[in-house]
Amino acid sequence: MNKEELQAALEAISKSGVTVKGDLVIEKKVEYEVANVENGGIGIQINNGKNVPLTVTDKDIKATLEALLRLKDEKDKLLFKNKKQWWAVYRVLSTFCHYPQQMTSFKTKITDMEIDYGGNPNVITYDSLTDAPKTVPLMACSPSAWDTLKDKSDNYKQQYDVAEFLMLKLGIKS
Repeated sequence: MNKEELQAALEAISKSGVTVKGDLVIEKKVEYEVANVENGGIGIQINNGKNVPLTVTDKDIKATLEALLRLKDEKDKLLFKNKKQWWAVYRVLSTFCHYPQQMTSFKTKITDMEIDYGGNPNVITYDSLTDAPKTVPLMACSPSAWDTLKDKSDNYKQQYDVAEFLMLKLGIKS
């Protein structure tokens, strides 16, 4: 959007009776470009749709989580091996699938789904959500960018593997 188009849009907004105080955010979806631009207090976000929350049913998410809790790695060990990995589930679902941002509400929603853990002892708890960022603090960015982080510790890998599985299964990442 060039300066003239922006000015025309602002004039149209003001003529419609809408008053803008503070920042005005405009979102435009395009196919292959992602960028953030801020200029003079006006934010323009170009989004390719990958970070737009998905419309996935709770039934689909429940089935995906049940599959995740049973999934084994190449050494025949559970991929979901500790409670702190619920952090990755929380980040993916709250970022991409309209799940609650508040951890207590998220934990309640997951508990209410009555997930069949299939013998996996790593049941979600509030502490499992709050403790994980302390061990892997760099993972505060979007889960879709976790593969670019420099931290390749075991704690990081455990979170990344869960997020990667969910994003692939839910169609967030191809």
